[in-house]
Amino acid sequence: MFATDTTPDFLSVTGLLKATPAEEGGERIIYLEASDESVDASGERVLASALASSAAEYEKFGNLDIDHVTIVGARMGIKDYLLYEIGRPIAVRVDGRRTYVKAQLYRGDGEVARHANIVWDSMTKISPPARWYPSVGGAVLEKGIELDPKTGARIAIVKRVRWTNIAL
Repeated sequence: MFATDTTPDFLSVTGLLKATPAEEGGERIIYLEASDESVDASGERVLASALASSAAEYEKFGNLDIDHVTIVGARMGIKDYLLYEIGRPIAVRVDGRRTYVKAQLYRGDGEVARHANIVWDSMTKISPPARWYPSVGGAVLEKGIELDPKTGARIAIVKRVRWTNIAL
């Protein structure tokens, strides 16, 4: 959610396991943990069941990008915001409280592949490799408030989403 926005229509979960690269059949693949139900930087907990119920839609229509620019770029006035897209999901797996994603990074020459190439090179061509942290993005469709069993603090629990994006 942005400072000028008063509706909870954007989901962003950050600070999780780094993305891990692999080459499979000549394709550039990254594996990442998208969510683990911990309280995120926004003070919210996103249920794995919320992501699971939207996983098929994310696999079919979703993307990977840099800093959610493909979602927010137009309203922020970022020129060529679609050039920040770097790949697409191949598979989603929910294992208990954790949600994992296998994604394919774009490859190619020129401006349309520039960000994907930067991400890939930073994970495979330098030592130590760069760390890229996934951030889940999409629309919050249902949210509730619960007490955190560890701290007793009130926290927002995201129960239903339309998952469309993972940003690095």
